[in-house]
Amino acid sequence: MTVDGLYDLFCDALESLALQPGQQLVAALGGGADSQTVLDLLMRYRRQHPQYDYLAIHLDHSFHPSSADWSSTIEEAAKAYGIPTIFEPLDVPVANRQSKEAAGREGRYQRMAELTQNDAVLLLGQHRNDQIETFFLQLKRGSGPKGLSSMARIQAWTGKRRLCRPLLSVSKEQILDYATQRNLTWIEDDTNYDTSIERNFLRHDVVPVLEQRWPQFGQSVLRAAKLCAEQQQVMDELLLEKLHNQQSHTHHFPILLLNQRSEAMQRALLRTWLQEQKKPLPSYEQLEQIRRQALTARDDSQLQIQCDGYVVRYFQHALWCDVKVAELPGDSLVTETNVDLGKWGKLTVPTELVNGSNQLKLTFSLPAEKLAKPGRQGRKKLKEWLKQAGVPPWLRQRRPILELNEKYLWVAGMGWFSFQTEDTLSLPEPVWFNSDADLFPLL
Repeated sequence: MTVDGLYDLFCDALESLALQPGQQLVAALGGGADSQTVLDLLMRYRRQHPQYDYLAIHLDHSFHPSSADWSSTIEEAAKAYGIPTIFEPLDVPVANRQSKEAAGREGRYQRMAELTQNDAVLLLGQHRNDQIETFFLQLKRGSGPKGLSSMARIQAWTGKRRLCRPLLSVSKEQILDYATQRNLTWIEDDTNYDTSIERNFLRHDVVPVLEQRWPQFGQSVLRAAKLCAEQQQVMDELLLEKLHNQQSHTHHFPILLLNQRSEAMQRALLRTWLQEQKKPLPSYEQLEQIRRQALTARDDSQLQIQCDGYVVRYFQHALWCDVKVAELPGDSLVTETNVDLGKWGKLTVPTELVNGSNQLKLTFSLPAEKLAKPGRQGRKKLKEWLKQAGVPPWLRQRRPILELNEKYLWVAGMGWFSFQTEDTLSLPEPVWFNSDADLFPLL
């Protein structure tokens, strides 16, 4: 592929994004020829398309003794283009049983999300060889079509951001040819030849042997990955249609969806629901535990299955995703109209409620007294009102409550109550801005 041919391919990838003027295009820089090629192509693109916001980011997690020197070399080369740059060291904690490479990747993505605009496009240098290696790694893990589809050229990321891999169909040799012809500066990382690392073992000891025996083998792998991606897309569309036809609310999963379906379909529907909640997929064993317990759950079931960062619970013939919550704030007096609750959102309180003659208390504790609801018959404890409203037990103490002059009570999502009377209240309504839908899925 010629230098201009590679640039045309790069332009095609960016044109498919339907970019808007002012949108941020970010080159994610490693030290290799692939990311330096992406940066060079992006700078050529900038000359013809000055209407976008351009940025280059390099995060050094110091896994190699020479990484600081490499970072300086890369920064000097990037700044020669006259592009805004962010070069930062990155502290990467590595959890037990987590590979250093995986921890570094997660840390980089998290930090790049913090450094970029909400609709940014992050341009990555992953190429044909990376795609083939990813397919084999997923095959080793026993992945299904979703895993075997490997990497997408365009992929939704956090917020409205997207990942773009414009060189995904380009070989490493073609990238090196481009980098050489364009006199680019890049780093040769000696750890790329350490075959104790799985990806390097595939790169140097496995894929070349297969392609020597079957020259079209790599192309066949790419075609298989593409077919898996298409199959997964069709399956996702059909499963989402089934899911949404039965759900009255996207945050819970009605058990009746599992009735009279095969075990494979039950697992597929549960996976689709969890993916829609943006939760990490559980292991096969955890998924089976969820499926089997859901099918035998009774009204008083206390089903709680721990997954990665969340809990699957049962309530009113449905499954729910719950998350580990931050500590609830303590009681406090409200004297201002804007109250920042941190993880728990924000309150905007009408001025009439915080004047000098009123005592307004903020709490998350459910009162023991019985309450009257304007326009409703009878007086009940707040937990009974919440139960009647269909609020799951674990969510009943996760919404701010305002107590006015020890006579009236306002509950986020429920409105005003009275300790004394069932008469209609004319009190103004506060507004609660919910900052985390996982903590308050009903509101």
